[in-house]
Amino acid sequence: MAYIEFKGLVKKVNLKPKGVTEIVLELPTRDLGQNVQDLSEMIDKEVETQLESEVIQFNVQFNASTNRPLKNYTVDQTGIVNVTDPEPEQLEADLGLPEEKPKIEEKPMEIKREVVDSFITEGMAPAIEGFPETIAEIAKRRIEGEAYRKLANELNMSSGAIVDLINKYRKEVAPLAEAWWDWKQDQAAEAEPMEEEKPSVPLDESSEYDLPSNDQKEEDNQDEGEHGAA
Repeated sequence: MAYIEFKGLVKKVNLKPKGVTEIVLELPTRDLGQNVQDLSEMIDKEVETQLESEVIQFNVQFNASTNRPLKNYTVDQTGIVNVTDPEPEQLEADLGLPEEKPKIEEKPMEIKREVVDSFITEGMAPAIEGFPETIAEIAKRRIEGEAYRKLANELNMSSGAIVDLINKYRKEVAPLAEAWWDWKQDQAAEAEPMEEEKPSVPLDESSEYDLPSNDQKEEDNQDEGEHGAA
């Protein structure tokens, strides 16, 4: 039984007569490598597939008046992401002023799935209200290769339900993952100049002087002999 795994572009989805859906995938032939023959042998054969998007799409709420996001994200020195209110809203809360409800707009955003998955697998993703308490661990296990079916059995859910649950969790933590990733990139950028400026370890000064050659030793001995004879 042949097995092929690849990343491709969903080019078309055609709804055909008799309840048939045709999905057209496109990818560079070189990415298939030696699997081209295996793929050709699958034509007109039933196969099992799982399609997973390489990007996570999510919505961010903005204050329509100020064009600022309703939530700000700050990252501490350990990489923990904290959610804070924008400055005007925080000031109103500190002063005890009545909260003004702004007009809200949602803007679509997207982030690479690998960034969100790294955020989860490195143990930085928090528990989210409305999800199982162990959702971060469940998502991590799936990302690291555990089958949906096994996870679904543990939670007494269908495989389709666990897929939806993990994808919804990814969307919820996506804004936090974005802030964490930016922080991580900044940390790496700050570390590079320090490594470049670090001076090379100097040789021990005692090893830098030149040892006298044999000719110099003989000349010194002759000089000592002449002085002694005198």
